[in-house]
Amino acid sequence: MLLLGCSADPVPEAGGSDPSPEAVTLQLNWLPEPQFGGIYQAELDGVFAGEGLDVTIQPGAAGVSAPQLADSGRVEFAVVGGSQILQLNDRGGDLVALFAVYQHDPHGIMVRADSGFQNLSELWADPEATIGCEAELAFVREIDRAFGVEDGARLVAYNLPAFLAGTQQATQCFVTSEPVALELDGIATRVFMTNESGFDPYNTVLVTRRAYLDAAPETCAAMVRAFTRGWEGYLQAPERTNAEMSRLNPGMSPKAMALSASRQIPLIRDETTSRLGLGCMTAERWRDLAERLERLELINQVPKVEDMYRWKGR
Repeated sequence: MLLLGCSADPVPEAGGSDPSPEAVTLQLNWLPEPQFGGIYQAELDGVFAGEGLDVTIQPGAAGVSAPQLADSGRVEFAVVGGSQILQLNDRGGDLVALFAVYQHDPHGIMVRADSGFQNLSELWADPEATIGCEAELAFVREIDRAFGVEDGARLVAYNLPAFLAGTQQATQCFVTSEPVALELDGIATRVFMTNESGFDPYNTVLVTRRAYLDAAPETCAAMVRAFTRGWEGYLQAPERTNAEMSRLNPGMSPKAMALSASRQIPLIRDETTSRLGLGCMTAERWRDLAERLERLELINQVPKVEDMYRWKGR
């Protein structure tokens, strides 16, 4: 019963005896910060090495496309958003999801704490409201589909200074980023999470291309085990890893790292992970996301979602 809804084609268990470490590259989709905490924890604790892996972690940056780097074979693994997997594969790519760190989408729409808006529906219906966002992003389009009305709120380009100046009543955010930074600056905010619209994709997903999974199943299995142990360790005691990530990313202080790490716990652990384990994925969740992206015309058709992920179960 624990495997109900999980893929019938699991990531194989490792069983090789080759003592030489396997050199692989893992491309992140942003700078070192708590959404990658379990990865850096696995590196610091020697978990990758213990699994026979020599992992080079490449931080992301603006303009770096982690999904395309993985799909092209320039890197063996990448961390990407769930929607990106479906969209890239719909255009001819062949990525396979192995481990979903965030069980719930970390994106949201942020307002000031003293804002009169109580939910996304009220905000989107107000003709006087101006919302800073990237309107073509999947989560913004789904919110607009769910709550948008004629002559309602106006969507404009994301511009955090404009939000701070009060010329935007709301702005998109990553719940562990902008709200944390503003709180440390003494600015209180509230966040309406995207799942108010029913849109709740997996995020911070470990992927590889299908050809690599077929050629190196033992390496992929070792990577999943390392992710699991790394995230277990980070969720229990993140302090040392936060200090290391702050050294690598000086723009985010240890205090911001700690606050961000605490805010993301409900996104990573939930009732499903208590049954199936950290990083788990189900066909039902992938199918729901695919159907929503099809309705938004972001993909042409719903794929056979069971082929798009592998989950080891337990």
